[in-house]
Amino acid sequence: MITLAVFLGSLAAGSLSLLLLWRTLSGERLARINYRGAKVGTSAGLVFVPAFLMAYLPVIDFASRRLGLDGLRLSTMYHSLRAGMNTMLVLVLGFCLLGFLDDAAGDPSAKGFKGHFSEALRGRFTTGLAKAAMGFVVAMAALQGEMFTADRTAPKDYGTWLMSAAVIALTANFFNLLDLRPGRAMKVFFPALALCAGLTLRYEGVGVYVMGARSPMYGYVTPALSVAAVALVLLPGDLREKYMLGDAGSNVLGAVIGLGLVLGTGFWWRLGMLAAVAVLNVISERFSFSRIIASNRVLAWIDSLGRKVDSTPEDNNT
Repeated sequence: MITLAVFLGSLAAGSLSLLLLWRTLSGERLARINYRGAKVGTSAGLVFVPAFLMAYLPVIDFASRRLGLDGLRLSTMYHSLRAGMNTMLVLVLGFCLLGFLDDAAGDPSAKGFKGHFSEALRGRFTTGLAKAAMGFVVAMAALQGEMFTADRTAPKDYGTWLMSAAVIALTANFFNLLDLRPGRAMKVFFPALALCAGLTLRYEGVGVYVMGARSPMYGYVTPALSVAAVALVLLPGDLREKYMLGDAGSNVLGAVIGLGLVLGTGFWWRLGMLAAVAVLNVISERFSFSRIIASNRVLAWIDSLGRKVDSTPEDNNT
């Protein structure tokens, strides 16, 4: 019931936040040229911040009041819910604001890690490089409560912490690379979230969980569904090209998936995930994901679902 209430409440909060921010998001200051050459408002992902905060406050208040009042099992559930919402809050706030910085003040001439590092070697530090570096710091901050407890202070735990933060940061950047067509990032996000939920929930039955003695349903799935509810609110407008998610939105989606990959896998699988997302980010430097998708009939059909059909040339990943 708690998970359902958080999901429905987040739907309402997302709808209200979009309504309140609509004039700002559709204004000239945030307008950008999309892949069709049309001027569209960007950074609709800003809606994630007020919407998640509206869900966060009553949930944290409820969980804090119930702690210690309903026995060990329910106290574990409320502790998980509070810890999970706090972790997700750091990710949503951090990655949304870093993404907005790149949306609003980013240099479009610097593309990919190679472009940003090349600019840095010339003494020009781009917002893209700042976002990459600070995204790693945000991920570290979000995970510090999960990685450091009284019995988790060995050097290997520090290494696990850094590796896990890198998975989240690189996954966030990967979703930014996907957000080059209306709805594309969300079409990857929802099935990926289902996978992450399954990965985390499998620990429920065996009593072993990377976050310690906590419930993955309330430690990850419930906070993630809060973000997913807001994404559902934004999906129709994104598909109809009323606005673009921008880095402010796509980075949040990627961070949520990155967190699920971290919490739902052990050390070696996590290391494999790190290698996989790193390779995907590197591949984007040389190949256009849009071209790859367009060359596959099934992927092209899924990519075109719900949006206008276009005949524009392939874009370059940024």
